[in-house]
Amino acid sequence: MLRRQPAAGLLEPYDTEPEFRVLAALAATPVRAPRVLWYERDPAVFERPFYVMELVRGTVPLPVMVDGKPVFDDDARARLGEDFVGNLAALHAVDWHAADLDFLGAPAPGTGAAARELARWEGYVARAGGPPRPLLTEAVLWLRRGLPATDEITLVHGDYRTGNFLVDGGRIAAIVDWEMVHLGDPMEDLGWACMTLWRGESPYMCHLLEREQLYARYEQRSGRRVDRARVHFYEVLATVKMAAIMLTGLHAFREGRTRDLRMALFDHQWAYMSVAIAQARGFL
Repeated sequence: MLRRQPAAGLLEPYDTEPEFRVLAALAATPVRAPRVLWYERDPAVFERPFYVMELVRGTVPLPVMVDGKPVFDDDARARLGEDFVGNLAALHAVDWHAADLDFLGAPAPGTGAAARELARWEGYVARAGGPPRPLLTEAVLWLRRGLPATDEITLVHGDYRTGNFLVDGGRIAAIVDWEMVHLGDPMEDLGWACMTLWRGESPYMCHLLEREQLYARYEQRSGRRVDRARVHFYEVLATVKMAAIMLTGLHAFREGRTRDLRMALFDHQWAYMSVAIAQARGFL
């Protein structure tokens, strides 16, 4: 499989090398991730940098069924839910110093992890421009006032959810889409997984586990206490982050830097994004 750096799109400027280096390091860990083979920087080969990885067979389950209806049956949910939590706990247990992943840059102590992520996604929103979006602005202001502190810094996937893993034989075969990997607060991945966009009206986070079940299983597998206040902060931040991604893609499409029609649809999907922000803030 070949993954080439996109010319424009959702995460600009985009660089495939950090995710390649992380995937290379994860080969020596229990985390189920594709095994990478080599990285090519020379644009003369395929115009943009790319890397090659081994093919992982499987299907990608997407939560596309009617809201409230089960995406997985009970048996599949139990198996995949266990794998989902187990892989996340394994990722957060990686010794990133020993794995030579310091190049990702550890955030400052205390509120540094939260502040850095908020600043990053605020920057994307500002660069995308567009009309005022009051709900988004309110969420950002709320986040600024309540930055949580932590001394726990781990590898963070950044997009850990249903839709970003391959299933083969009823088990998770590989976690994919590592372009947002970074060092940060492990509660960030839990907050992202709990966002309503990944479950609709279902009571199951990512259509896999109920919230308290997710927390309990994560605590058992990781040995780390779930800080609910920090998870809530990152769940609100998740909506700001997703909004920033949508606005960035829409901006790239309007400027003619991408022809991907999915980016154009973001304008029509903003109503759903607004509902997700309002739900995270407790307004709905």
